[in-house]
Amino acid sequence: MLGASKSAFLFSAMLAGAYVGIAVVLVYIIGDPIVQSFPALTPLVMGLAFGVALLLVIYAGSDLFTGSVLYYTISTLNKKTTIKDTLVNWSWTYGGNLLGALFIAILIYLAGIFNGITENHYLFYMAEEKMTGGAMELFFKGIFCNWLVCLAIWTPMRLKNEMAKLFVVFIIIFAFFASGYEHSVANMGLFHLALLHNPGIETISMAGYFANMIPVTVGNIIGGSVFVGMAYYYISKKSELDSLTND
Repeated sequence: MLGASKSAFLFSAMLAGAYVGIAVVLVYIIGDPIVQSFPALTPLVMGLAFGVALLLVIYAGSDLFTGSVLYYTISTLNKKTTIKDTLVNWSWTYGGNLLGALFIAILIYLAGIFNGITENHYLFYMAEEKMTGGAMELFFKGIFCNWLVCLAIWTPMRLKNEMAKLFVVFIIIFAFFASGYEHSVANMGLFHLALLHNPGIETISMAGYFANMIPVTVGNIIGGSVFVGMAYYYISKKSELDSLTND
């Protein structure tokens, strides 16, 4: 698609960023009253709510950066694509996701969904916590995040029943979100919303945006490429070799 029509591919990537942004809105609309009244249930409910994002990406069809990390790692290791193909795809996908997340945040701002929220709202609390996190912590949370997200993409490929696929996606995405790991595209959605609605919290800033996004994005790349793509490529090659040896 990218080779045939860059505009179509960019639009597909924008849809993925938008779908994740829609899920982020749902998460924080639900999350704020729950964290105020039933804080112990917050990770459970928000984790389940975020499953909507990957279901839309997979079943509606769109291009998400974290998933492309898995696909292009495997295709490049199999010499179906080149490192240049990979870097070009990742750049377009990441840029499209960014634009889609920004577009949804602007629409939500214009719709007034979060109008009147105070600096105590859970959306600001999480944005501030993520923007002020330590770089090494964010990096490793990014690794764990895309390890699980790519497993949520990889595992359903091994299943035939559609309901089983849906269940697996929900459970694995719940595990990632409820554990507090860092997803670069989800953070785009959160940060754009926080910056647009910011009542004046100094730590919610563009500096904080980049301080989070850089280590998280690198962590996402390593989590998806090394711990899923390279790992299963190695396992499959060893299995093929053992099979040939036994024959």
